Amino acid sequence: MKHPQDVVILAAQRLPQGRYGASLAGLGSINLGLAAIQGITATPALPLPGSLLWGMARSHTQGMNPARTLALKAGLPHDTPAFTLNMACGSSLEAIILAAQRLQGGAEAPVLAGGSEAMSDTPHLVPGLRWGFRMGHRSLPDVMHQDGLLCPVTGLLMGETIEQLAAKRGVTRLEADGWAAESHHRAARADFRAERVWHPNLNHDECIRPEISVETLGRLAPVFDPEGQVTAGNASALSDGAAALLLARRDQAQEAYPMARILGWSEAGVDPLDMGEAPVPAVRRLLAAHGMTVADIDLWELNEAFSAQLLVCQRQLGIPSDRLNVAGGGVALGHPIGATGSRIVCTLLHQLRQRGGGLGVATLGIGGGLGLALLIQTES
Repeated sequence: MKHPQDVVILAAQRLPQGRYGASLAGLGSINLGLAAIQGITATPALPLPGSLLWGMARSHTQGMNPARTLALKAGLPHDTPAFTLNMACGSSLEAIILAAQRLQGGAEAPVLAGGSEAMSDTPHLVPGLRWGFRMGHRSLPDVMHQDGLLCPVTGLLMGETIEQLAAKRGVTRLEADGWAAESHHRAARADFRAERVWHPNLNHDECIRPEISVETLGRLAPVFDPEGQVTAGNASALSDGAAALLLARRDQAQEAYPMARILGWSEAGVDPLDMGEAPVPAVRRLLAAHGMTVADIDLWELNEAFSAQLLVCQRQLGIPSDRLNVAGGGVALGHPIGATGSRIVCTLLHQLRQRGGGLGVATLGIGGGLGLALLIQTES
């Protein structure tokens, strides 16, 4: 039953995702985010947002509170509040959840939520330079590595935790390569026209390789452990991207037609060493809260940070392969950290609508051992 207080999604779109160091490199997260937002704010049929919540996990060099810069550059009024979230991989999904909570709490106007990441543009740092160097060598830490891929609790890179998790849960290299190849093939076949907005530098998702095979993937050397299984081919591609969604209560939609309703969300925590399977308790908590089972969900988007990690979660939850990441995932499309949460919601919504609608869950694991999950239902 439709209710005036329902939280609905009025618009959802994303940029084509650029390969690391390629077509979108040098533009920065602000410009990428602006390109994703402008299609929404420039649409006359959509109500004007009253605030902006934006995910960005690598905000170095993008200025203070990039969300505020985005709001003003997008032409929103000066009295529009905006803030930036850094929850690593979960940044923009958490932005959507917080937007929904604000609307449920009585926000006076719709909320624009999403995220952007220019992974190609992350800088190196020079620790100690402020007080001067006298003698000896100095290091130049890579922000990508130090503040993005390395867990400060375990001291391990994300891929190293996945090696341990895959061994613990019995996922093989061949299985991980098989899913990676399938991700590319699904992405190559997918129709992204409804969700993907034009960008002058790029008109397609740049990381997809339709020619890839299990055989070619099998020739790649493991990255973290000579005897391990995580390679550059079965891990998510470093990439640049942005995605934005306009959320509102149904009674704020004006003349706009809601695309989907947000039914609920959940958060969970696990041992940081088991970061990759954090979506499992998050999903179980979400489904239990709504009296649902896995079989009730029509489509799933589970971020492919690593193929092995996705397979661990799929098996524990019992998700059918033909309902999971039907348009490919992070291995093929890329994983621009701060944008990925909103990107998977955007893809989930549009893929559901292409297939006649229904229920969908978007979920991901987050470095440090956190999981998020969001439940949506398309509007008919």
